[in-house]
Amino acid sequence: MSSPMGTPDVSAEVEAATQRVRELGEQVAEQARKNGLAWLEGYETVLKNMLDLEEQAAKGTGAEWATTLATTHANFVRSTSEVVLGAMRQQLKGS
Repeated sequence: MSSPMGTPDVSAEVEAATQRVRELGEQVAEQARKNGLAWLEGYETVLKNMLDLEEQAAKGTGAEWATTLATTHANFVRSTSEVVLGAMRQQLKGS
């Protein structure tokens, strides 16, 4: 279709291209959210396992001070990471 000046009317083509770019952007953002949540779950699992190992290793020494220190550290990391990772999870979920 031509405009009154005889130049081709490209507005429909531009609108279609804009819509395709918008849809692609939404797909990329959704996949990034999914990947972020999967990474977060994996990180939480590794962190939990490392903290459990830390506590078990300290208990294995037989030294009460080492057990107390490791337990205190593990509890601190659990508490702070729960807040931080929870906030990240909420952002990724869009809530």
